[in-house]
Amino acid sequence: MLARACTPHLRAHRAGRIVNIASLGGLYPASSSIAYSASKAGLIHLTRCLAVALAPDVTVNCIAPGLVEGTRMAQRIPEEVVEMARSQVVLGRVASIEDIAVQVVMFCRAESITGQVLVIDGGLPRGMH
Repeated sequence: MLARACTPHLRAHRAGRIVNIASLGGLYPASSSIAYSASKAGLIHLTRCLAVALAPDVTVNCIAPGLVEGTRMAQRIPEEVVEMARSQVVLGRVASIEDIAVQVVMFCRAESITGQVLVIDGGLPRGMH
């Protein structure tokens, strides 16, 4: 609904940017919540559909984070699950809020990137594709 409401203004300036925040759960069915994963998968597909529909005036991209340190969601996960996630990523650390913010800015600055989904998870091998 927000994209629909903003589209006329974004198109008028021919430089609009939409960056959606989904989740790794929208790409891989590993989340404990089916509804959460299905909604994030829908957001990823909406991103791609809007990228086509709003081109060339507006770019639409998506970030799909894995575990993000310092968030309420990360604090709700049992510590042993967090440690397992950290041990599986090739960087030895999971994403931070700052990692996501930097990539949002990158998508906003980019002139020729649209319809893309960027996984930010510290290098989880199953997320590499």
